[in-house]
Amino acid sequence: MRYRRLDLNLLVALDALLAECNVSRAAQRLNLGQSATSAALARLREHFQDPLLIAVGRNLEPTALARQLAPKVQDMLALAGELLDTAVLFDPAQCERRFTVVASDYVAATLLPRVSRELAQVAPGITLMVRDFPLPRDGDVVAEALEYRRSDLVVVPQQRLNPRYPQAPLLRDELCCIVCAGQSAWAADLSLADYCAAEHVVREFADGQNLSLDAQYLRDIGLERRVAVTVQSFSLMADYVVGTARIATLFRRQAQALAQRYPLQLLPAPIAFPAAEQFVQWHPQQDQDPALAWLRQQLLAQVQA
Repeated sequence: MRYRRLDLNLLVALDALLAECNVSRAAQRLNLGQSATSAALARLREHFQDPLLIAVGRNLEPTALARQLAPKVQDMLALAGELLDTAVLFDPAQCERRFTVVASDYVAATLLPRVSRELAQVAPGITLMVRDFPLPRDGDVVAEALEYRRSDLVVVPQQRLNPRYPQAPLLRDELCCIVCAGQSAWAADLSLADYCAAEHVVREFADGQNLSLDAQYLRDIGLERRVAVTVQSFSLMADYVVGTARIATLFRRQAQALAQRYPLQLLPAPIAFPAAEQFVQWHPQQDQDPALAWLRQQLLAQVQA
């Protein structure tokens, strides 16, 4: 459709090009070939009589006009989304749609399977894609998931919230310790001295960073653990605790789930770790999406169930 001699589809391409300042990444975001995206940029340049993106060294930088256009294009697309969603009557039983949810393996193991089982009953046409946290290019996992990966929802701990995106509290949990059941050394409560002297199983991300709540808090108060094993998933911790005198620190919800499958004993942590709250965030352009609002309600309902 054309409006004042401009194909309005080109505004979607313009939004991606100005957000990425890179034709190849914009093409991936638009699910188009690089040649088609380059052609779209050429047509936009012709319409606005401006290069929009200019080469500076090995990078592309927006022109002054492009910087003026960027927020206006974002606002217009958001308004168009709200307009289209207003008239939609959402029926979960008739919905055929794929949702991508980005979350830690803790949330993926303790909450999302219950959500998936509920969807199978009330919305069998919905496909749920669960993705682990991506490695963010600028340290912001929320923007990475919602902007660059085009995910629908991202569930993050409070300390990783991005205030630029809508949010809602989802679940609250506390840290505890798991040890191998039957280990005489841990028959009683775990003391701080025991905790510091024992070997630990800890969770690390693929890039070697340990951003878990317990690691950050121990770093803040100046305590170090004797790390024996690092794993990339909370769910693997039990495998490296069973049959040893090692300790792992993780959230109670997942510890209880693991204790149903492994010979584990749950013990209170000897350190007053802060409680952890997980939030769900989504893109402002999807704020009025009735299907996504319904899915967020399902997440919350399964937490409270």
